[in-house]
Amino acid sequence: MLEMSFGVTQRLPWFSTQALAVSASLLAVCAGLGLGLGASSADADEVEYTNYYFSDNGNNTVATSAFSLSKTVWQKTVVMLDVELDQTKVPPLDAVTGASRPPRQSGSDFRKNRGQIIGGVEQGLGENTKLSASYYFSQEVDYASQSLVGGLTQDFFQKNFTVSLKAQYTLDSVGEITADGSIVNRFKETHQASIVLSQILSPTTILRVGGDGMRNHGYLSDPYRKVAHPRADNPLLNDTLAERHPTMRFRQAAWGELSQYLTRMEASVVLNYRYYWDDWGVKSHTASLKLNKYITPDWIFSPEYRYYEQTAANFGDYAAGDSKAYDAADYKLQAFSSNNVGAGITCFLRTFGRKHPDWDFLTNSSVAVLYFRYFNDTSPSNFSANVVEGRMKFSF
Repeated sequence: MLEMSFGVTQRLPWFSTQALAVSASLLAVCAGLGLGLGASSADADEVEYTNYYFSDNGNNTVATSAFSLSKTVWQKTVVMLDVELDQTKVPPLDAVTGASRPPRQSGSDFRKNRGQIIGGVEQGLGENTKLSASYYFSQEVDYASQSLVGGLTQDFFQKNFTVSLKAQYTLDSVGEITADGSIVNRFKETHQASIVLSQILSPTTILRVGGDGMRNHGYLSDPYRKVAHPRADNPLLNDTLAERHPTMRFRQAAWGELSQYLTRMEASVVLNYRYYWDDWGVKSHTASLKLNKYITPDWIFSPEYRYYEQTAANFGDYAAGDSKAYDAADYKLQAFSSNNVGAGITCFLRTFGRKHPDWDFLTNSSVAVLYFRYFNDTSPSNFSANVVEGRMKFSF
């Protein structure tokens, strides 16, 4: 999706609804996607449990529970495991055009579960090199996905400069539940690659820049979205047809991030900007600002704001000679801007261990609660959504 950085697979399932598509972007902002696909492990072994809840003004909801583990099994060999379950509810259909759920039993809520598992390994080679590899699989009633990811991280100049490379191949089966309950599956594949350069500019300043690219091939439409097209024999009448998109899409992005620790304020500021473009004619700008402020040595308050703006798709050369060859009913292919405002509280549980020696096992643990509000200017709905996240992390 357009508002999500490439090189990271979304934690939520693929959905065509406006609400569920943007929820993955919001959760990426909220949690950094946990381990992610092929993500590097933390310096210490770690266990994390996370719950998310998403709801929007269209009464779509997603509830997610996730467990992740990063464990050193032999010297510089780290294994990673992530298990997740999503429960989704989409309300009854109130129209045909733009519908984003199966028409079967259209008068009742559409509910489904999705399971995901990621397994990976990271191997240190010497003091400055890490290799990683992982496999991802997810399954739901009308969608299946699997990915292979490989990564290389290399430190230079006494670890002051770091280069991270990542490549990913994803194979999807895009399903459609038909009116009689049978499922039609369609092929989709994705190739992705990214590079990240990190430079320590001073003891309190870090600069990161990166670029990524993605090639989508196969069925790139929404199998449930129907679009009205004027009939060739009578333009005053419409035929309701399945959404049509090209079967190829090349997507790129470049970004930069500056992290600055403010010693006198006991706080850090993170500034980020990202520019995206693709061969469907979509271009976007994303700017974000995040503050992490120590309220006490064990409590951090983290307000955050992000602004996003994009142009509309014209499908470029794919639609040459016929501007109506493809459909842009999906709001993510229209010109719009969005805002994401939120805040979080993190508590390091060592604050309780100081008063209770028996709770010493909490020394390297933390809990966090975050809330985010997303809204955009798409018409006619002016879509908005809420995300609440609770996270508990144990390092050992």
